[in-house]
Amino acid sequence: MKLQELLQPWIDSSLPDCDILGLQNDSRHVRLGDLFIAYPGAVADGRRYIAQAHQSGARAILYDPVQFPEDVVLPSTIPCIPFPQLVEQLAAVASRFYHDPSEKMSIVGVTGTNGKTTIAYQLAQAHQLLGRPSVYMGTLGYGQVPNLESLNNTTPDALQVQRLLFTHLQAGFSQMCMEVSSHALDQHRVDHIRFQEAIYTNLSHEHLDYHQTMTAYLQAKASLFAKSGLEWVILNQDDDYVQQIAAVVPKGVRQWTYGIHKPADVRAVDYQLFSHSSQFTVESPWGRHAVTTPSLGLFNIYNSLAVYTSLLAHGYPVQSVIEIMENLTGTPGRMEIVAHKPYVIVDFAHTPAALDNVMKTIVSLKASEQVKIWVVFGCGGNRDKAKRPLMAKVVCEQADYVVVTSDNPRHEDPEAIICDIATGLVPNAAVTTLVDRREAIRYALSSAGSEDIVLIAGKGHENYQIIGDEHLHFSDQEEVRQFFS
Repeated sequence: MKLQELLQPWIDSSLPDCDILGLQNDSRHVRLGDLFIAYPGAVADGRRYIAQAHQSGARAILYDPVQFPEDVVLPSTIPCIPFPQLVEQLAAVASRFYHDPSEKMSIVGVTGTNGKTTIAYQLAQAHQLLGRPSVYMGTLGYGQVPNLESLNNTTPDALQVQRLLFTHLQAGFSQMCMEVSSHALDQHRVDHIRFQEAIYTNLSHEHLDYHQTMTAYLQAKASLFAKSGLEWVILNQDDDYVQQIAAVVPKGVRQWTYGIHKPADVRAVDYQLFSHSSQFTVESPWGRHAVTTPSLGLFNIYNSLAVYTSLLAHGYPVQSVIEIMENLTGTPGRMEIVAHKPYVIVDFAHTPAALDNVMKTIVSLKASEQVKIWVVFGCGGNRDKAKRPLMAKVVCEQADYVVVTSDNPRHEDPEAIICDIATGLVPNAAVTTLVDRREAIRYALSSAGSEDIVLIAGKGHENYQIIGDEHLHFSDQEEVRQFFS
């Protein structure tokens, strides 16, 4: 695309008539003919890498001029174009370069504190099984389930999102199921994406280190449901914040509700929870049907209802959807059963509400009072500190034995994080503290009886531990398997 054609909506002055072969905001990946887009980021200021991008063959530089570093010199041999509010407009520039890929796709956006990953992952899987080429993007990575490539964030930056949409469209995928984080919404990463459908799961304490208040957190989530181009939305009728979400939905957009406790369009009744599956009867405009899913726990029935509603809203035959629901594979690191004696579960739960949901499910699995529940958990560093004692309280009130350890400490002292957690511990609770996560897991597994249940919470699918700036290989699942081998 010509540089002038790309930037014509924003830049009035005449621009050189040069071809731009690609867009890049990481100087390490710049190739000959690219437009390098430079702006301040959360970790580094991309404008400080303009010289490196130039040396790598950038054909032009697009940069944010606000508070431009005084010691950075712009190259004189290529066009360097100032672009105020560049971060806010990055999605628009990228969408224009890639010829608005979302306009040619059916895109489902899933948001909420908990449940996003399971719903988006299983939806992508279900569409694929029902004959429609579909891809997933979110916490687990991106691509065709289950063969995913990794991502740094639940929702990547605006440039990468548009590039991935374009790449998958070119590869023949007309459907994408995408997790949409509150950070992504607040930081304009999903601007200029036409979502056909948006799904709301729930809202609870999370990311208040970033949003500061639950009101700001709610507003970020709600912005997905105010987007133009939506054809329908799917809302959890049992959630406390659902009315505020519903209020922003544009007129003419169909609203489907799902739930268990309150009247809803799609409602689960007569549910039964087992150690390897869940069964429920669903009442909806499509009739009354029995549904079986391989997912564990009441919270996963909510996730299944969202998937069920979405598939039927897309027009699939109800009987085909019921058959598919039973054959969906579990989401990695979500109530993942890793061993049976003791019964070991690995789960990504890292918020008070998610941990409470998992704990209630595990308590329901106890065959007798002789079965004891062990929980290994920690809290991430440089993240919302207010939730640390809340998570401790949730665990202590429902577990028999608690092992507090490290999660991803990042740049915080792991012992300081554990001290924060300890302020929420219940008096007389059976608590052991082991900073080393491997040691903590091994302690719980060696101490638990063969009929006991061990939950290892917080990291789920992750195969690394973040200590400082390093991502060190670490997998809860691998640790369990190595222990029993």
